[in-house]
Amino acid sequence: MIGSSSKELQQALTDVSKQCHHLWEENKDLQGRFVNELGELQRIQLAINQLEADRRLEHLAQAKTSLTELQRRATALYELLMTKRSEIVVKLNDGTNYATMLQTQLIGEKLYSWKNAQKLAQIGMPFEERESALDEIQLEFEFLADQNWQLNMFTCWMLDLLRRAPQLNDGNSQTTQSKLSAISEQLNKLLFMLVSQSFIVSVQPEPVLKTQHKFVTEVRLLIGDKLGIRQHLMNTNVNVKIIAEEDAKQMSVNYDDHKEICRRNNKSVGTISNEFEKLTMDERGHLAAKFNNSKLTRIAHRKPPPKGASDMKCAANMQAATDQKYALLFYITPFQMGNLSKEEQFDVWTLSLPIMVTVHGSQDCDAQVAILWHRAFASISRNPNVTEVSAVSWENLAHMLRNKFTLFTGARRPLSDLDLAYLSEKLLAPNCADQKPITFARFAKTMMRDDLQFSFWEWFFSIMQLIKQKLLKFWDEGWCTGFISKNDASQMMILQSHPTFLLRFSDSQTGAVSIGFVYSGEDGQKIPFHLAPFTIKDLDQLSLASRIASCPQLKDIRYMCPNIDKEDMLRYFDSEERHRVGGGDSPTGYIQSEIVMVAKTNGNFRRMSNAPSMFGADSPSPLSIQSKLDWSPGEVHQNHMMDMSEDLNQMLTVSGIDSVQGDVETLLGPAFKNNITNFHPHDGGGHHNNHNLHFVDMSHQGMMHQHHNQFYPS
Repeated sequence: MIGSSSKELQQALTDVSKQCHHLWEENKDLQGRFVNELGELQRIQLAINQLEADRRLEHLAQAKTSLTELQRRATALYELLMTKRSEIVVKLNDGTNYATMLQTQLIGEKLYSWKNAQKLAQIGMPFEERESALDEIQLEFEFLADQNWQLNMFTCWMLDLLRRAPQLNDGNSQTTQSKLSAISEQLNKLLFMLVSQSFIVSVQPEPVLKTQHKFVTEVRLLIGDKLGIRQHLMNTNVNVKIIAEEDAKQMSVNYDDHKEICRRNNKSVGTISNEFEKLTMDERGHLAAKFNNSKLTRIAHRKPPPKGASDMKCAANMQAATDQKYALLFYITPFQMGNLSKEEQFDVWTLSLPIMVTVHGSQDCDAQVAILWHRAFASISRNPNVTEVSAVSWENLAHMLRNKFTLFTGARRPLSDLDLAYLSEKLLAPNCADQKPITFARFAKTMMRDDLQFSFWEWFFSIMQLIKQKLLKFWDEGWCTGFISKNDASQMMILQSHPTFLLRFSDSQTGAVSIGFVYSGEDGQKIPFHLAPFTIKDLDQLSLASRIASCPQLKDIRYMCPNIDKEDMLRYFDSEERHRVGGGDSPTGYIQSEIVMVAKTNGNFRRMSNAPSMFGADSPSPLSIQSKLDWSPGEVHQNHMMDMSEDLNQMLTVSGIDSVQGDVETLLGPAFKNNITNFHPHDGGGHHNNHNLHFVDMSHQGMMHQHHNQFYPS
């Protein structure tokens, strides 16, 4: 049956189970008949002994003839019983082999492929059949659980039958028992593996978690309610804790290592609130635990090595925060099942995919690229002896970027081949036929050009943020050309038969979009100009549509490159906002008298408005924090204020609020006690009873310990 399909193996296993059932019935019947024959032989032998003692020779010959006939029948019956015993051992062994092959296919191929597709879906690879494929896998887990239990049941029944059988000196019973015990042990191992491997992370957490933010994840037991497992799980919990990826790899190599990690906190590298849930069955037959309100409240990042550290081994083990990977460990309280002994408890656990943890938004870019590279190119099997992929071809990298771009931005318009060709120029050596694989360092760490201070990934990531936050409509509708060089953009506009402008992403500044247009000189020559790029902060103050609508240089230009009507484009945006530009109350919170646009041509600034500059001709505002060449038009400078949304949680943690335990009044404020004290369950009429809860001292350590033991597993 090696090389057979799953359906063929399932049919073979089903047939074997039926044959085992039939053979069990035959063995039981034959052994019962054989026991009766032995009893009859014993009775006749006693009668013969009595006849010989009484010298009743006339009946003795007849009795001996009956004994000989009965012995012949009993011998034939015993030989048939031996044959049937041998047959059921063979069939049980065949069934175990079929179950092993099916289980290997199910776990090593089908579930592995599903998990790999789930991993790739986190970087945008399509996986529309995620639920249906997992339901099909669950049906196979349930089928194998049923078949395993049936085979094991017939094996145990046969063992019990043999222990009660007449122990003849031929040793057949003992030999058969030994074979059946080996089969039962193998089936138990298969069942333990089946149950443990059926516990999976059906909904992975986000690849990058941020402290003090809730995360959503779900684990599922794919054998469902087979073997009455739901009843065995009534008093169990699914717990979650965060561990280092190095420990996760070690657990994957040595299954028993999880006991040390699960039972103690010495391997935990962080704190999670709402760290346990119950496994519940839904209407679709999914036995799952959903973590919807869990929050990573603390993470213990390993400190980076000090600059100039002489101990290189120490430095290698001390990674930067954005280079450290973690995993969520889910484990079920050990439980028993069926007639298995206490030593054979099911101790089930599973791991999430590797994740990154950040404590501040500034770490997001580095964390995203580390986990993106892993999701795209690493194996889902955690083998500590396998080195991670350090370099890939451009084709593989382009495939990853295309999918990640769509997932991150939510755009309907994917990256085109022309877009990817432009991106490849940033990573590949020009005019070089024999290109080397692109390393992770080249992709994410090395400066994109010698004259820049950011990597390719930082540039690309900031563009995705810009599109997602400010330019999604422009991108989806094709109003933003985007990935094109300044020279190519200039040529494109010059070659148009009518005046046009276009939007392109700056390649000298991160997360910025520039407006390019053609200016006709006095001699009629077309001269391309590119306005200083706008960043997300610029577009926070005034949208790109408003800037286009109010730009005096674009007033007489009707078309966006190549043939998009500007007015049709502007109708998609809020007309009220555009009417306010140039006077009145601005939706951005400041009054704008005139937007001064600064254009670049051949590296020199040219003022494109007749209005005099308050700082002198051709001079940008001295308040600009950027260089003269990168000054963004229309920039409004405000006092820098602390971004409380980024730092508040960190401040609270540092100030020690995590140390408050059990003092409900401190946490909820003084109104808490008053509300409880004045609570009247029968307000509104009738007899009033005061329920004073002052006797409940929530700050008492014994009370807190009692509640802890009641709701949380020790």
